[in-house]
Amino acid sequence: MRNFQQTVERLREEGGRQGLDISVATAQDILADLVTTTANVLGIREETFVRSHLPAVDLAELVAHFKQADDAQKREVADASPAVISLEGTGRVIASLAQAVRCVSLNHEQLADGRRDRWEAVGVLDDASNCLTLLGEAVGNSHTTAQGTLVLWSDESVVYARRALTQTIANLRDGGWTFAHGPQLDADVVIRMSADLRILSQG
Repeated sequence: MRNFQQTVERLREEGGRQGLDISVATAQDILADLVTTTANVLGIREETFVRSHLPAVDLAELVAHFKQADDAQKREVADASPAVISLEGTGRVIASLAQAVRCVSLNHEQLADGRRDRWEAVGVLDDASNCLTLLGEAVGNSHTTAQGTLVLWSDESVVYARRALTQTIANLRDGGWTFAHGPQLDADVVIRMSADLRILSQG
């Protein structure tokens, strides 16, 4: 346990050196997933990996990987454009985001096993919640025109929604996630989510 906690602190320090703020909880999750996955591959107990192998993990390379992903997300937001979407279209996307969150909830047992899609699920929850938070204010500031009620989506909200829906669609298509009511329902949800995703490109 001491080895693990020491590595958590080393990971956070390395994050600081590379300009990435890693919370204690996030660092613990990153290392716990690494321990579980690598111990399974090596065919050893997790305790053995923590004691004998964890101190030798290249934390600089590990942080660099997450830094690249963080930079890519920031570039994605910087390159995005705001969108003006009807209130009806906004409602459809909100419903799809709620379905994405529900999908993660329904698959929570397999996500708790340290599988690769655990991080994808966390990403969907983060992106969906961030988008819905921003949309709460945006809907409140909506305005009515001759074309109907319009909602101004910020560039960030567009990116968050696109990422959450795209990841959910991908995991439903490959069978990694399911709504547990048969493949036809999963296929129908993919069709609806894909149609709602296109709304973001029309705004």
